[in-house]
Amino acid sequence: MTLCVIDLSYSAITTMPHGLKLSKMFPKSEYGALKGVTPFWQSASQPSDESDVSLLTNVSPESWKELVALAENYNGPISATLHISKQAHKDILNAIEQEYRSKPSLYQNVDIHLIETSGHNSISVLLPMNAERNIARVYARTNYVCDTPSSVILPTDLRRTIHTYTKQMQLGDMLVVPTFEIQQQVISANDIPRTKKEVLGLVNEGKLGLYDAQFKLNEGPTDLEKWKKAKDVYKVENYTIDYEPLVIQSKTVQPWCSERFVDKRSACLLSSYLAGNDFLVLPSDFAIYKPSARKHLVSDLDRVIEKRLYSKFYWEECVYHARELDSMGLWKTSKSNHIRQQCSRIIQNWGKGLIGKPE
Repeated sequence: MTLCVIDLSYSAITTMPHGLKLSKMFPKSEYGALKGVTPFWQSASQPSDESDVSLLTNVSPESWKELVALAENYNGPISATLHISKQAHKDILNAIEQEYRSKPSLYQNVDIHLIETSGHNSISVLLPMNAERNIARVYARTNYVCDTPSSVILPTDLRRTIHTYTKQMQLGDMLVVPTFEIQQQVISANDIPRTKKEVLGLVNEGKLGLYDAQFKLNEGPTDLEKWKKAKDVYKVENYTIDYEPLVIQSKTVQPWCSERFVDKRSACLLSSYLAGNDFLVLPSDFAIYKPSARKHLVSDLDRVIEKRLYSKFYWEECVYHARELDSMGLWKTSKSNHIRQQCSRIIQNWGKGLIGKPE
């Protein structure tokens, strides 16, 4: 009789090729492109508190200096992707590595996940920006994350603020950090407001405006007039599917960014909203937005494709989350309010009986 000895230490995951693991984690990205991803190319030396909030950001060599400034300004955990062309000169990567190792704000707090792809444009359908966002999130070391453009300035202590609202985030709600765009070309540290009172003064002078991407300045769903008077968090009431604010959220309970889009932050938030989670606007914290130096041109054709894809995606998410809420017994509860408001026509078009008992 032959005895079969089983090696309990063996796992198929151990011997699985790196690219194959990542292609399962990020299925909309191209396998060859994912082979060029190196998680923790540079690892922060300082341990992170799991109850803290990690900034998630994505940079290229052109916007590297923005990450340097962000790390100095934030002084907390950051999970960043660095996307570079394989055709780029090795001296560029060496210079970045040297600067990383020379600055405590970087080597103590910032994890960098290197992405090397072919071609000179650091954004493409082969490895979309939305996939980069997911890569930064999956390797973040804290329970709470904030997808942050590298050019943003955070003047307030968000790390202290979140401890008041951890329960809401654990339930799926998202904390909106009102973001203001500076209406001047050259700024210094002295021009950056540090309090809500200073922000409102600059808004009144026309030097700052509430920035909600895809909306006119001061007219987005974050609601400037309500924020001016707010003493506590308030819910966003005029949500639209293009809304993509700066949010702090749970790393684990939120849906992931859909990677079918080259660069669409609103797709990262739509699923969560339709699942019944609220946008809660912080009353005293804020961020300052500057246009990024990162060169990631999305062609006119890609923009048309993205817009059409998003319309289809919206339909899919409406049907999917309606069925999910119904199967969980939540269709007749307040958890379904958002999807009823946003998707009633779509659900009706799919016919009676899709949700609940047939009429």
